[in-house]
Amino acid sequence: MRKVAVFSALALLVTTVSPAYASIFPDVPDGHLFQESIEALVRAGVIDGNPDGTFQPDVTVNRAAMLKMLYRARGRVPDPLSKKCASDVIAGSWYEPFVCDAWFRGDVNGYSDGTFRPADPVNRVESLKMITTVFDLPLDQVTNDNREVVNFVDVSLSAWYTQYLLTAYNKGVLPIPGQHGGHFYPDKDLTRAEAAAMIFNTLNVDLTLQRQNTGRVASSEPAAVASSSTPSGQVNDNDEGSGDTGGGDDPEVEFGVLGTSFPFSRDGKFVEKQSISYKFEIPSRQTVSVVASLQGGQPGGLTCRLYLLSESGFSDEYFLGYEEGSSCYLISTLNPGTYQLQLAPTSKNTTFTVNAESATGDGNDGFANARSLTVNEEHDDVIGSGDFEDWFTFSLQSEQRMTVTLGNPTEIRCIVYAMADVDLASFSGPQCNQSYLYPPGTYYISIGRKAPKIAQQSYTVELDK
Repeated sequence: MRKVAVFSALALLVTTVSPAYASIFPDVPDGHLFQESIEALVRAGVIDGNPDGTFQPDVTVNRAAMLKMLYRARGRVPDPLSKKCASDVIAGSWYEPFVCDAWFRGDVNGYSDGTFRPADPVNRVESLKMITTVFDLPLDQVTNDNREVVNFVDVSLSAWYTQYLLTAYNKGVLPIPGQHGGHFYPDKDLTRAEAAAMIFNTLNVDLTLQRQNTGRVASSEPAAVASSSTPSGQVNDNDEGSGDTGGGDDPEVEFGVLGTSFPFSRDGKFVEKQSISYKFEIPSRQTVSVVASLQGGQPGGLTCRLYLLSESGFSDEYFLGYEEGSSCYLISTLNPGTYQLQLAPTSKNTTFTVNAESATGDGNDGFANARSLTVNEEHDDVIGSGDFEDWFTFSLQSEQRMTVTLGNPTEIRCIVYAMADVDLASFSGPQCNQSYLYPPGTYYISIGRKAPKIAQQSYTVELDK
């Protein structure tokens, strides 16, 4: 079952995994070298088994699959509006949003001919670079004092990957089980089991960094990540008596997540390129507007994501913000529950302002008011000026092969959400404009704009059998 993981909860799962569980896969029995890491990530929804019930730990991982696993592990949702991408990425493929988002962010650079080669096996050092960039791990430089850490027979100190290898050992991403001796084998293809072990270790590294950043917030250092808005508009790390529209509650910090009440207004500063999240309650169904913007003169842009949290820490209902210039926008009709708003910058150490308040939508702004979509019935509509997306839903009683067909896909983005009652055994989920064998259950479709927010965008969507 495919889920989106919010990192703080996923990290908790990783750190509390117990070897007392019975083996999940017949080819990863009790006592298997990689059992702990594989089963922890399967329970966390980061990786999947195969439809036949096996895991196939010794099968190699391709470059696109490795990137998707890392996005799942960090709880990062790819931005479907990312326009820059490798020349060999197939439009509408399951991996397109992950590769294009990472390409746009600069997390992957591909090859000199402008390709990414998604189907090629990922080797050990390529995977280390992906891990380091997707998780924003600070790179360590090789010096005379630390060169012994990477003193392998087959590793040159001048190789492009040596600083990634050093960082992995210094931070704890490496070693993984079974890794010993004087050789590292940098060009060896990575197996599914080895990928699981590296990601498992990385999550624990990232949890440590999150806790360190949480300490910064608690101590109110100048680089603290977030604060309430003051009347003067300056950053203020002491929330008491600040005139906050959310009630002036002191932020409750949990693994880099700030607790607040709705509505709220905040100023803050990002630490490097690490994200900031605000957790709040919505007591009854309502439409919410979020506007997050970099403050004047700041370079780059930012992304905004809104998740409905569940007890498991996974989110079936999540919203991708619309980005334009240095701002990110959401207008979403929310069901009651606990929500987490995540902001992430594209440039280091930038300052921002975020406002979240009640709003009036067009009556079709989320899961709560999605329109029913009938099989083989074409639906024409318009995303109006100032609106960002329309929503549709359908349910299936039995497995069926269908296609969610979107007219004009280069101008409109389309995402298919599989809900908790859908059992997705395979690694990839349904994509728009692709034939897919849909398991029974409930699905939602988000149709979003790509044009400037003042423009009207017409579209056609159809559920073809």
